[in-house]
Amino acid sequence: MGSYSSSSGPFQRAKLNERARQPRFATFISLTFTAMVGSLIVLAGQTDVPQITRAPGTIVPTGDYPAIETLSGGIVAAVHVLDGQTVEAGDVLVELRHPDLSDEQEVLDGQLKANRGELANVKAVLDALNTGAVVAATQIDLLKENGFDGAAAALDLYRESQRIQSLSIAQQEETLSILGEALRFANERVSRKAANLERIKSLYKQGLKPLNDVLEEEDSFDSLRAAASEAQVRLAEAQTALRLAISARSEETLTLREEMLTQRSELENEQSQLVVAHDNLSRKLAGLRLVAPAGGVVQSVAYPNPGEVIEPGETLYELLPTREALVVEARIPNSDVGHVNTDHSVAISVDTFDVRRFGKVEGRLQSISPMPLVDDRTGETYFRASVVLSDAMVGEGHFRRPLQAGMTVVAEMTTGEQSLLAYMLKPVQLTMERAFNER
Repeated sequence: MGSYSSSSGPFQRAKLNERARQPRFATFISLTFTAMVGSLIVLAGQTDVPQITRAPGTIVPTGDYPAIETLSGGIVAAVHVLDGQTVEAGDVLVELRHPDLSDEQEVLDGQLKANRGELANVKAVLDALNTGAVVAATQIDLLKENGFDGAAAALDLYRESQRIQSLSIAQQEETLSILGEALRFANERVSRKAANLERIKSLYKQGLKPLNDVLEEEDSFDSLRAAASEAQVRLAEAQTALRLAISARSEETLTLREEMLTQRSELENEQSQLVVAHDNLSRKLAGLRLVAPAGGVVQSVAYPNPGEVIEPGETLYELLPTREALVVEARIPNSDVGHVNTDHSVAISVDTFDVRRFGKVEGRLQSISPMPLVDDRTGETYFRASVVLSDAMVGEGHFRRPLQAGMTVVAEMTTGEQSLLAYMLKPVQLTMERAFNER
């Protein structure tokens, strides 16, 4: 029994050690995996990858704006070119007229003129008030001569009101002077009567005056003191009334200035809005005169005739440039157009050439159409963009190939950066948002 225990002891301990070693190894593997995952998450959060907007397009032999179109439409007034005619940049192709825009321009011109006249009158009133001097009749006559009738009328009413209040103040000042003199006289009488009362009281004590004389003199003294007090009250009331009259005259000036300042602010805001509307309208009217953006050959799409009504956005001509420059006409999705501007560089991959061998062609985004277009096949809206190519060839060395019109391409524009972690979590975020929006 003893030999059996001695022979089985080491094996038992080895098994126990092996069993203890397995959880420690699993813990080590788990911690190592957790550390690796955490490191990858931190690295993904700190690693920025570019945000790329991809716009499919086609290489076309055209200039900056191949389509000549009108945004506001109108009636054809004159046509200056023929189909197939060669034109230079700035040549007038067609002139349109738009009765509604012309009427709107007349209304805006009248509103601007009236606004500027009212604003000039308000400023004239403020200039007169800011001097602090009394408004003179000659000043009002001069304003009338210069056409500031509104300012002259307002200042005339103000001047007359100030004159009436000044007369009232002068009368109150005269009354105040009289009341002051009356109070001084009443106080003198009270002083004399007080001295006389003391003298009679002294005689009464000496037995030289009867008591009735003393009582009569005291009654007379009380009457004089009451009269003096009443005069003092009337004087105080007159002083208060004078102060109120002076304050009312000053307050009228402040009220008029405040009204003029309020009107000036309102008129200036109105003028700013009218100027913006007038500028927008002027641009629309200028757009009725369609000119060639570059030299080229006119190709008629919907040849306009004088008197014909042109719908907004209708294309009238296509201009085929005479220079042999290839550009990319790209279609920027509606969801990405807000992140793209002409400052972004463009990398163009040509579908027919393997990017890994031939690389990409650099380009420059020159313009984006102001109005969205609709894809007839898919029904999706997009914005047409014109991209100027830096080279008419793609690739290097024996992989160098010429570009041709009609090749389909993809224009890639880097519009910002985002962390790799944000890219990885975006599908989860979108899924959660859609899930919580379900009803």
